[in-house]
Amino acid sequence: MGCSIRIRGLRTAWIGVFLAMISTVGAQEFIGTRVESLDQSLTPALMGVEAVALSENWSAHTDRVPNLGLSDDVQWIRVILDSKTENGMLLEIQNAGIDELTGYMICDGKVTASFERGVIASSHVESTMGTYPTFPIPLTECDELTVLFRLKSSKPLLLPMRIAGPREIIGDSHQRDVLFAAYFGVILVMLLYNLFLFFSVGDRSYLEYSLFILMIGGTQLVLNGYTSYLQIQSLPWLNLRITHFFGVFSGLTTIVFVQNFLRLSRYVPWLHKLLNFYFVIYLIAFVLAIFGQLIWSYNVINFCAAAIFFCIPGSIITMRKGYAPAKYFLLAFTIFIIAVLVFVLKDSGIIPYNAWTFFALPLGSAIEMVVLSLALASRINQLKKESAIAREEQMRSLQLNERLVREQNNVLEDRVKSRTADLEEMNSTMRATLEELQSAQQQLVQSEKLASIGQLTAGIAHELNNPINFVSSSAQSLRRDFEDLNEVVDAVKALDPAMEDIGSKVEALKSKLAKLDIDFTQREIDELLKGIEDGTMRTSEIVRGLRIFSRMDGDNFIQAQVNELIESTLIVLRSNLKDVATVRYTLADNLPLVTCQPGRLNQVFMNIITNAAQSMEGLEREFEDNEVYIQTALTESIGQSWIEVRIKDSGVGMPEGVKSQIFDPFFTTKPVGEGTGLGLSIVMGILRDHNAEVEVESEEGLGSEFIIRFPL
Repeated sequence: MGCSIRIRGLRTAWIGVFLAMISTVGAQEFIGTRVESLDQSLTPALMGVEAVALSENWSAHTDRVPNLGLSDDVQWIRVILDSKTENGMLLEIQNAGIDELTGYMICDGKVTASFERGVIASSHVESTMGTYPTFPIPLTECDELTVLFRLKSSKPLLLPMRIAGPREIIGDSHQRDVLFAAYFGVILVMLLYNLFLFFSVGDRSYLEYSLFILMIGGTQLVLNGYTSYLQIQSLPWLNLRITHFFGVFSGLTTIVFVQNFLRLSRYVPWLHKLLNFYFVIYLIAFVLAIFGQLIWSYNVINFCAAAIFFCIPGSIITMRKGYAPAKYFLLAFTIFIIAVLVFVLKDSGIIPYNAWTFFALPLGSAIEMVVLSLALASRINQLKKESAIAREEQMRSLQLNERLVREQNNVLEDRVKSRTADLEEMNSTMRATLEELQSAQQQLVQSEKLASIGQLTAGIAHELNNPINFVSSSAQSLRRDFEDLNEVVDAVKALDPAMEDIGSKVEALKSKLAKLDIDFTQREIDELLKGIEDGTMRTSEIVRGLRIFSRMDGDNFIQAQVNELIESTLIVLRSNLKDVATVRYTLADNLPLVTCQPGRLNQVFMNIITNAAQSMEGLEREFEDNEVYIQTALTESIGQSWIEVRIKDSGVGMPEGVKSQIFDPFFTTKPVGEGTGLGLSIVMGILRDHNAEVEVESEEGLGSEFIIRFPL
């Protein structure tokens, strides 16, 4: 109730204040019909002031308040004074926003005095009788007294000019200052009041409304010339652009306030996006002003002012959707939009300059602020109502939930008891199944190992059988040859020179030697001995490879040579590979030792090489095209050294779907019964234990390549 009384009191005060302001301006007499403008299209560009005054290209205005429009060009105006009746009086131009204004008093064609005023004036020699440019008419004896003005502005040039005595101008200025002081005072009060509400309530709308009030008040401060009291004349760059800056900031704060107050993102999303577009355009106007494009900036700001017209349909839509504060907002912004429209049309020269058009913007903004205060109060009530409804709904939901929880608890208790027994039975079954699966997995792994061992055993037996058979057959031949040689040796030993038939004995020995072909026997013995030596060396090589490979079951990590492990694996697999593919390898010299479990790495190489060979089985092509190539190298990447092992085959390759699954347990492309799918899974496990990396490159029809990297 107290808030409502204060609001009504403020509204009544505003009405009284602005009626007084309107009556003050309405009583003033403007001399626009005595003002003449120079047609510069008919005037040479470079002329002295006195020549300009004497030009014949002047045209008189017919309006009480001339409007020279918006232009970047310098403009000239003159007023013919009555030297008898207007001496000692003051000439006032009620436009505080002119950028450059220089006046010249011309007595009988000669310049007798000059004065300067404007937002970027280098000096201020005018009187200090208010915020408007005011120039004294000197006491001179002239037949013809003329005042000549040179003007330039980045805003529309409205020239409400009057000639009056010092007392009248001082009195009007004082009254205007008092009224605007009241205006700014109320703005300050409302600003502080809404800031207080923001910090008390925490509603962001109050902060946005406070910024909106601040920018609207600042705009009026600038438009009516009160920035002169802020002593910013020493900052001409800022002084020239301050009107444009406040125009931009007023638009930005208005957009933000409207979007959040009306909840446009919720109720009218298309309007929320449209205002975002205007927000960006306002920023463009700000940038244009910074870089000195003031005419363009002013036009863009006027274009953006159209954004507030969309507030009308936006507030109507939100009001129809049940948002009560929208009705106050609709009333406030309708009044404000009318005021802004009148202000723009007045500055554009479309409607005349008078008391009502002059005070339309401050009057409209004042009424808008009062009504928006009611809107914000309504918004608080709306939020309280919504909060109360939400609490009621929450309480009902809580009560309903409590009832449902109790009912569900009873049902769940019965279900839990029943399900507990079922789960215990299922857990028991699952434990038994898990034990069976673990046992089956262990058996499969063991089967994979046994299959590898069986394969190796068969290959080793074949490899050992060849040299052993050769040695055995060579030994029989040697035995026969040595038996023959022993007969000859025995016959030679039996010869005795004292024997009577020595001659016949020698002839018999020669005949026997001829039959034996001793030269052939000697050559045969040499060849047999060489074959036995080769077989022995082959058997020794196989045994050495087996000795290295026999470390397979060791659990300890030791230092080992990767090249040596690969060679031992190839020795063991030689018989398995010789009828399938050609094995070529390039092993780098002087590779550093790697810390590993040698036997397990042998298993890695064996599985990968065996898979490579199997990928080429059954291919209808020449044997020479089946190749397994092995390469080792020392590499370095990102400060890390690696021993790299590449095993590449010319087999059938793998599609992408198969390549992504080859290391999965039990995955196999072999027919049922020919593989467990654990070989490469075991390989991956061993490499993980060695902190090694494995990469597979494969393309269908072009073979596969396994790249293994052991860290150093």
